[in-house]
Amino acid sequence: MTKTVRSLLFVFVLASLVLAACGGGAATQAPATSAPTKASATSVPTQAVAATPTDVPMMPVVLPEIPEPADVTGDIITAGSSTVFPLSERMAELFQQEGYTGNITVDSIGTGAGFERFCKSGETDISNASRPIKSSEVEACQAIGRQPLEFRVGTDALAVVVNPENDFVTSLTLEQLGKIFSGEYKMWNQVDPSFPAEAIKIYSPGADSGTFDYFIEAVVAPVTKNAEGKADVALGEAALLGLEGAQFSEDDNVLVQGVEGDKYAIGYFGYAYYVEEQGRLKAVSINGVEPNQANVDNGTYPLARPLFIYSDAKIMQEKPQVAAFIAFYLNNLEDNIVDVGYFPAPKPAIDASWGAWLTAVGGVEVNADAVSGDIITAGSSTVFPLSERMAELFQQEGYTGNITVDSIGTGAGFERFCKSGETDISNASRPIKSSEVEACQAIGRQPLEFRVGTDALAVVVNPENDFVTSLTLEQLGKIFSGEYKMWNQVDPSFPAEAIKIYSPGADSGTFDYFIEAVVAPVTKNAEGKADVALGEAALLGLEGAQFSEDDNVLVQGVEGDKYAIGYFGYAYYVEEQGRLKAVSINGVEPNQANVDNGTYPLARPLFIYSDAKIMQEKPQVAAFIAFYLNNLEDNIVDVGYFPAPQSAIDASWGAWLSATK
Repeated sequence: MTKTVRSLLFVFVLASLVLAACGGGAATQAPATSAPTKASATSVPTQAVAATPTDVPMMPVVLPEIPEPADVTGDIITAGSSTVFPLSERMAELFQQEGYTGNITVDSIGTGAGFERFCKSGETDISNASRPIKSSEVEACQAIGRQPLEFRVGTDALAVVVNPENDFVTSLTLEQLGKIFSGEYKMWNQVDPSFPAEAIKIYSPGADSGTFDYFIEAVVAPVTKNAEGKADVALGEAALLGLEGAQFSEDDNVLVQGVEGDKYAIGYFGYAYYVEEQGRLKAVSINGVEPNQANVDNGTYPLARPLFIYSDAKIMQEKPQVAAFIAFYLNNLEDNIVDVGYFPAPKPAIDASWGAWLTAVGGVEVNADAVSGDIITAGSSTVFPLSERMAELFQQEGYTGNITVDSIGTGAGFERFCKSGETDISNASRPIKSSEVEACQAIGRQPLEFRVGTDALAVVVNPENDFVTSLTLEQLGKIFSGEYKMWNQVDPSFPAEAIKIYSPGADSGTFDYFIEAVVAPVTKNAEGKADVALGEAALLGLEGAQFSEDDNVLVQGVEGDKYAIGYFGYAYYVEEQGRLKAVSINGVEPNQANVDNGTYPLARPLFIYSDAKIMQEKPQVAAFIAFYLNNLEDNIVDVGYFPAPQSAIDASWGAWLSATK
């Protein structure tokens, strides 16, 4: 299918949403595509709806326009991984075939060298990588004003290859492979006594290659242990680079030729090169598993890794040809990835790449006054204040329909969403469980996850409590499991007063998270392992403990008892902090800095869930979720939560795009 056809399909889907929003009936689901496509506030309805310009209805959501290849020019400079090179080269050729008249440079120099050019000298627009970018490379990028954006483009399986005349090696274990490439085995008969007494000739990518980095970490480091007996990447790298007679090259074609010319040689590189040259080489099974798509897909082949391209939002905005090329790249992966010799990335990863693209080019415009109808949400009491804020803002922006936001707990929210099918959106302070997914599927719903923030649980006491300032996780667990019933059991210096417990109820995601993180570790089973079921039973069985799905009830309870202790979402503490005192955990306060740096031990993700069919049939739901994601940055901290990582927000946008195609 050509990109032009994909664009029209997406246009018709958007048009159907407009018709549904304007009373024209339910939206018709178009065939799935892999991308947002060319659409704008004026072009979409004009192309898809027979109407004069004055009759064109307002679009609920307006996506940025993707220029066609023929509409952009200028240079695009890419460099990096030799593994990603054939894929990027293919996409560059296709982009030019579709009408791009500018110049595209694709250099194969290795992942590390690619990041050097991208992050230090700033010479390139796109960096190809066969490993994730390192923190030191991110810092180098930031030092020159670039914020690297990650686009997952595929999955590679490394192929370990020998000469086709090699009739003795068909399979190696990871340990045998590690000992060969660390130099512990220098002769083939050391690997197996039945093999010939011939020297092993090593061919390897160079140290600037992401392929080399991955191979060291996965294969060589586990057999080059340090003094503490742990796998050591530095020792592994030194061992391989120090091998006498080993040949290294960033050009995989050199490695192919080397192995092809020596009966006793062994090498490794991306599976794509093996596919291209398989008539000249023989692939070795690893741990008895062949490198093929079925084994990569089912997770049994042990040498598989993600592939990426990286760019930067400023580059994509200033050079529209770069943004257009990345969109074209993502749009054409499905039709080309296997042919080039790689494996498709998981769909959520591709969706996240589209989300990153969308964020980089300016996001979407949401017209709240273009939709009407009802939106029904329910679930987590923790997510409630954020969803309530977004509902109020959506209405302030012109939405005239009715939005219901019920605070009933995460579990009860999934009951309504997945069993009775009463709600359009389910708010959750934990990921959906497999049993809940199955319940959704049983009524024809496929839950879509949208990460919206991060919550830190606040453990609180009465402000008159002058003896508790900090507790360890273990002390907290023993309090909420009932092992400590008196404050002086927690610490002899504390008063001999009974501890009064306040907790969210068992339907709450807050309760689930607290049990798993705090109570289960001190309620061990017969095997000495943390036990969630025992932890839940212990807390629910505490005499005198008060439970409520309404966090305001918990606030009032702790506020009214000097010897009380409770916990709930940080947002409720922020709202009521004049009436409560937060307790540090393991000496760390619950604040944004400590959540961001990962030191506060009670932090968790927050979500909303919906379903593609709902979003297509009820355009007001799709528009509200887009509005929700659009407005997180300006509201999340004010409500009392912490921003989710940008990669998680990108994934949420990717899920939204996937659902509305």
